[in-house]
Amino acid sequence: MNRRSMFTNVFGQNTSLQKQVSASALPVAGGLTPYNGVWDFAAASHLLRRACFGASYAQINQAVTDGLLKTVTNLLAAKDLTKVPLPSPPVNPVYANDPDVPIGATWVSAPSGVGDNLIQQYRQNSVRAWSFELMYSEQISLREKMTLFWHNHFVTADTPDPRLEYKYLNTIRENALGNFKTLTKSMTIDPAMLLYLNGNQNTSKAPNENYARELLELFTIGKGDLAGPGDYTTFTEVDVAAIAKCLTGWKIPNLRNATNLNAVFPVAPITGLNPDHDYNDKTLSHRFNNFVVKTPLANNKKDGIKEYEYLIDEVIFNVKKADAAKFLATKLYRYFVYYKIDSNIESEIIDGLAQRLIADNFEVAGTLSLLLSSEHFYSDAAFGAMVQSPLEFIFHNIKSIGFNPPTTLSEKYAYFLDMWRNGLNFQQGYLEHPSVAGWSAYYQEPSFHEIWISSATLPLRMSLTQNYVNKTARVRNVTGTIGFDLVAYIQKFQEPSDINKLIDSIVQHLLPRPIQQNQIDALKEALLQGNPDYEWKVEYEAYVARPSNTTRMVIDTRLKRLFNLLLAMPENYLI
Repeated sequence: MNRRSMFTNVFGQNTSLQKQVSASALPVAGGLTPYNGVWDFAAASHLLRRACFGASYAQINQAVTDGLLKTVTNLLAAKDLTKVPLPSPPVNPVYANDPDVPIGATWVSAPSGVGDNLIQQYRQNSVRAWSFELMYSEQISLREKMTLFWHNHFVTADTPDPRLEYKYLNTIRENALGNFKTLTKSMTIDPAMLLYLNGNQNTSKAPNENYARELLELFTIGKGDLAGPGDYTTFTEVDVAAIAKCLTGWKIPNLRNATNLNAVFPVAPITGLNPDHDYNDKTLSHRFNNFVVKTPLANNKKDGIKEYEYLIDEVIFNVKKADAAKFLATKLYRYFVYYKIDSNIESEIIDGLAQRLIADNFEVAGTLSLLLSSEHFYSDAAFGAMVQSPLEFIFHNIKSIGFNPPTTLSEKYAYFLDMWRNGLNFQQGYLEHPSVAGWSAYYQEPSFHEIWISSATLPLRMSLTQNYVNKTARVRNVTGTIGFDLVAYIQKFQEPSDINKLIDSIVQHLLPRPIQQNQIDALKEALLQGNPDYEWKVEYEAYVARPSNTTRMVIDTRLKRLFNLLLAMPENYLI
């Protein structure tokens, strides 16, 4: 089905979603100059909606009180690991037959458990559930949103050992708000990456170019237009071959027995050389100014272990620093602001972000602060400009309205694993990328974010919110049904007994921009069912005065009708 036709058929003409999918690039507005407009609930909500996985009503109000500068500072605080330490690792939630890891203990540095498929299965489930709990439980911070960004940038998949998945994610999380060069070096010799792109098979006698190609094309400088045979404007096939030789000789440990999972650069005891590393000079093409990577480095022929660092620091992020900065700036813009880029956005926004990256030696925190504090970011057209990714949709609805997950270890992990399965069903499988390029909605022209919504995924999204509203959601290995406490949610607002103020507050909190009067009227009718406004006030105040199952059921029933309609509105699919 044509995607635009699907939007029209499901939501009708002239909805916010239908308008957005055919929009042009955003106006530059004030560009990257600091935002000096009104800092109110709508502006704070926009920032937290883009920077976090959902925000409560109280968190948005706190951001309004704190102001833009302090809120952005809070979002970036996790850059300092001494102030915001990395989270505790995942644990064994349920499997009693692991001889090395009792229930409740972590498995990330235990023996592999090869030979027992159930050990591998519970650990794989554990790291996925743990990841989703971190997204859910994080407060005002950019760490998890940037962890997802880098996970889709330095893609790995098909990892045979859950311990390597944890190590890979932990490295990303540790550097999520740090230095692009440092993270690139870490990913280059990450065991999961070595396995995924065959880096562990890259030897001087049989160079494997898989990682070298993606290092240039997808991870650092991007692939330009074809300028000639094997020449992609930013790099050539000569560069791929030369860089592959720079990266030869790295191996991963024996996964069956190893508890230290760091990649190794093995050397022969007599010569002190790695027999699989290419110790010859490597000459790059004119795209790199014919740069020569000379070995031995620092006049030490045995120093091949540092050649990958030299390559990344001095060749890619020095000779090609302008390309690397613009490549990352473009991806950050598309991730946090909007997917369409015209010449004005490129010159006024992208180039400015790239310049900041270079000035900061590729530390990303300053660039993120510049972008998220800019006039352009808060231009009216940016509000609700993109379709939410599956994970944004799941967490926004569940975290914003508020839901208390199970607290027992086994049921808590079961619940967050179910959330992971929802993401997978909605076509954003965490640790399950479809290709090395990542999820297509972040890069595939011309559709980009439109790809998230299809005739297959839209009904699943609708079903998720309906089940939570109706309290009919079921989770494998979790007792009973679950859902939202809508009565508790509306009590967070001022004057919930006033139907007009209540609807305004709910819309302002849950939707990215105002809706039309006919939509407000429809929400009001869904709740009142033809009754006058005062009927809601009477019923709500009766519940407050005499809380009981009977008085609560009356208002809960009305709220279910309202929220089923509101969460199915096209605006609830936007961010």
